[in-house]
This record gives sequence, C-alpha cells and structure tokens, in this order.
Amino acid sequence: MVLESQTSIQLPILDISQPLLSSSFSSLAEACKEWGFFHITNHGISKDLYDKIRLLSEHVFGLPSETKTKLGPFSSAKTYTPQYIASPFFESLRVSGPDFNGSAQSSADVLFDQHNSEFRYNSTAAYLMLFYV
Repeated sequence: MVLESQTSIQLPILDISQPLLSSSFSSLAEACKEWGFFHITNHGISKDLYDKIRLLSEHVFGLPSETKTKLGPFSSAKTYTPQYIASPFFESLRVSGPDFNGSAQSSADVLFDQHNSEFRYNSTAAYLMLFYV
C-alpha cells in the first residue's frame, strides 16, 4: 500500500528588494533553525550570471576526484569536502576568510590548469558566488 502525503511544503522566502526590518531577522533565524535554508528573492542576480555560475559549478564538481582531493581534508588548503564525509547527499567546496578572494584564487589555481583559462580566470565574483548559490 502506498501512502500519499497531503502536506504542502512552503520554503521560507526572504525578499531582499527592501531593507530588512528587525522583524525579518527573527523569521530568518526561525527559517534557519527549522529548515536549515531559505529562498532569497529579488536579489538582482541576472539569469545570465546565474547560468554562468551554474556552468562553472557543474565544471568544478565534474572534475576528476583526484583533482578535487588536492584541496581535500588532508591537503594544506582543506577547502574541498568529498561526498559522504560531511553529507551523503553532496560534496562541497568553500572559501575561507578573511581573504575570500585569495582563498578562491588559491583553489582555482589548484583546480584549473593553465590550458583551461576560461574557467581558471573567470571573475572572482562568479567564483565566490559558486559557493553561495
């Protein structure tokens, strides 16, 4: 027998077209506690930029495991986390502060060889956004 759920899931939405009110922070905190994430609207990221970031993301995470693990937990960079280490559902790549640009560039230098300049020298903003989109 198959049971069907009648529950409709509505993700918490954060509209950033207007300045955030203090009341927004409590609902944002609640969304983070209850859901762990939320949907941001009116962020100003164009479809074109989103598509470029998505392509970059697919390229980065499509690299061979041997390449990505050069940034893994046992490397000096420690910016790549393989699937099943932190989550059975995804792998991750992060940038570290306080020099986020330098961190992103260091990872790019390891991941992209000299012959792949389209991705290696993609804008730092797009590279950084890869981790937040």
